[in-house]
Amino acid sequence: MSRRLGWAVVGTGGISRTTAGDLHLTENLDLLAVASRTIENASAFAAEFELPRAYGDYDSLFADDDIDVVYIGTPIATHAALARRALLAGKHVLVEKAFTTTAAEARALAALATEQGRFLMEAMWMRFNPAIDLMLTELDDGAIGDVLSVQAGFGIPFPRTTNIWRPELGGGALLDMGVYPLTLADLVLGPPDTLEAIGEIRPDGLDVTASVLLGYGDGRFAHALTSLAGPVNPVAAIGGTEGILSFDAPFFATDTYTVVQWPDMEARTETVEIEGAGYVPMFRAVCEAIGDGLLEHPARPLRDTIDVLKAMDEIRRQLIAAEH
Repeated sequence: MSRRLGWAVVGTGGISRTTAGDLHLTENLDLLAVASRTIENASAFAAEFELPRAYGDYDSLFADDDIDVVYIGTPIATHAALARRALLAGKHVLVEKAFTTTAAEARALAALATEQGRFLMEAMWMRFNPAIDLMLTELDDGAIGDVLSVQAGFGIPFPRTTNIWRPELGGGALLDMGVYPLTLADLVLGPPDTLEAIGEIRPDGLDVTASVLLGYGDGRFAHALTSLAGPVNPVAAIGGTEGILSFDAPFFATDTYTVVQWPDMEARTETVEIEGAGYVPMFRAVCEAIGDGLLEHPARPLRDTIDVLKAMDEIRRQLIAAEH
């Protein structure tokens, strides 16, 4: 790569605040700018995180020739439209999870990115967590034999004043929290053959709880839990014919997992180093992929993101059908 890529943050909410520090820690990029709906919010964010440029509208940021990559950290319901505008402006785009609200929106963005010749990825930072990466290598090497099951959950009863309770902003348990256990199942077992969901969905379409059983043939399965109604322990376990691999909470950001092998039941614990708040490896990987001329990252291709969104579409369909 001839130069460091210029990055910008779109949105000044909680996720942008969490990731700005890690963007500064990433050695192969320069965080140059932020955009918000108001210049006041953008200027305050820029001052706090030492960014040289602030924009009070998104399209002015997208027109900045020094910006190569934009990270979209706005509410989920706005992701598709903002990513489309950024791609049409010639930017590479990293979109905070959940990528979009539906699989159809994701497919449309994927097609546009290909047409524009620009990199596009969901910011599923869990996939680039060194512990998750090492786990996948261990599974490929047969550390617990043939994988039979994945169990994972994540639920927080967020205050009713937060955006997660607002369906018009892409709220709901699935898109914000259920995306993690469903993504873990997809990483380990791939897209399911069958899906059965129970839970609660409000008349306005906001999913409050979901318990999802995913089937993969040959007796393999995954169970994913998420909830806004009450806490769900964010732990995960992967079962195989010769043992079990379990993650500490929160499984998507942990630095530790344990392998217990049958029949002796001896436990082995693996610990990795977490950089910053955990996003640095993802930001670094995106820069490397763009530098190599890739339009997708092989560790998080768009088809995997779309598979998870397809599952969430079906979960919501089943929850709505059960209410009628």
